[in-house]
Amino acid sequence: MTPADSYRPRANTEARLNELLEEWPLPAGARFGCYLIPHKSHFSDLARVVECAVFERFFGDTPERMATSYAAYEERSLFLLIVDQQQQRAAGTIRIILPSSKGLKSLNDIASAPMYIGADQIAEQHGIVDARRCWDIGTLAVHKEYRGTGSDHMVSLMLYGYLYALMRRRGIKHMVTILDKHAHAQLTQLLSVPIVPLAGSEPFTYLGVADSRASYMSVPSVKPTVEAYWKGLNAEAQEALRPYIARLLYCEGMAEMIEVQEDVERTGRVPIARLMK
Repeated sequence: MTPADSYRPRANTEARLNELLEEWPLPAGARFGCYLIPHKSHFSDLARVVECAVFERFFGDTPERMATSYAAYEERSLFLLIVDQQQQRAAGTIRIILPSSKGLKSLNDIASAPMYIGADQIAEQHGIVDARRCWDIGTLAVHKEYRGTGSDHMVSLMLYGYLYALMRRRGIKHMVTILDKHAHAQLTQLLSVPIVPLAGSEPFTYLGVADSRASYMSVPSVKPTVEAYWKGLNAEAQEALRPYIARLLYCEGMAEMIEVQEDVERTGRVPIARLMK
């Protein structure tokens, strides 16, 4: 197998998902459930296949390009994977890139043309004193069938909610990422999540995608900002947005996230607890 094979659907993809559901069962009765999967788990390829399927469809990224883009960050990646139990299908994923001596992908990418924004400049402007408390969201990928009003934004909101809960639980203070305009608009306009341009940067073309946004978020500011926004709306708007805000801030109506922890002595796969040290 080549590294790119991790991004290609293979004959055993369905069997691998069934194995995941059997070994780490999701709560009964809920259509959607979420897994947190370390990079060395053989289940992590389920998330990579979703990444590539979505990125190839929307941005033209091939498995080879995905493997090259993320090779340097694989050992510091965690995946949130949403699974549709009714359809027995992986619906969406987020790749979290943890800090390391190699840096964070989003910051490394904007340090060169056309942005030329250095990590020191970003740290100073956004008050990032401890780089270990900063996470990079390397990818956000949701299959088209689960996007928008057709699924009540459930999959993307679950990913946002679980990510926010995980960052709070792990004491993460800062988040960086590069968003396309649609994800940026959903977070900032619909939910008023306090995402701001990294170091005051302007939209730019990133990996062939125009109007991309290099973005920063202060994790401690999310709850007070979003709650203040919601309380300032009229009663009708509050009622319409309440379920979305509740999922984002409190994981309301969402099953507990399942952390896939594997036996490192038996399998050579690194448990999340050790990866986070």
